[in-house]
Amino acid sequence: MSALSLAKTAVLSVLCVVVALFVLGMVSGAAGWIGPWLGLADAGQPRLAWDLAWTILGGVAAIAFAARHAPVAPYVHGAVVWAVIAAASAYAAWDLGSDFPFWFVVVLLVSLPVQAAGIWLGARCRPR
Repeated sequence: MSALSLAKTAVLSVLCVVVALFVLGMVSGAAGWIGPWLGLADAGQPRLAWDLAWTILGGVAAIAFAARHAPVAPYVHGAVVWAVIAAASAYAAWDLGSDFPFWFVVVLLVSLPVQAAGIWLGARCRPR
């Protein structure tokens, strides 16, 4: 493999992970736009559950995106995005745990293995 080809693969790998994290933000942001249309208040338990569900969905979408669009090693790219999400979730549980209800923190952490299913989903949907 030439040096240019290796550099291209490295740049595409980094770009894939960065865009995957933007996907997470876009899906989570969609919840903020759709919630008021459905009559959810800006605060309260139902809105918190709504936002958490979309955050989990965004995690699955981001991980699947990274695995689907990785130039090489789709499982590694998906695992990297999952690790970033897991680290952010653990930090949020540690730092913000007392600011949110207990159920929110538990569901956030328990959802991590579910979000890892995005690795399989993205790798399975790769073009042949």
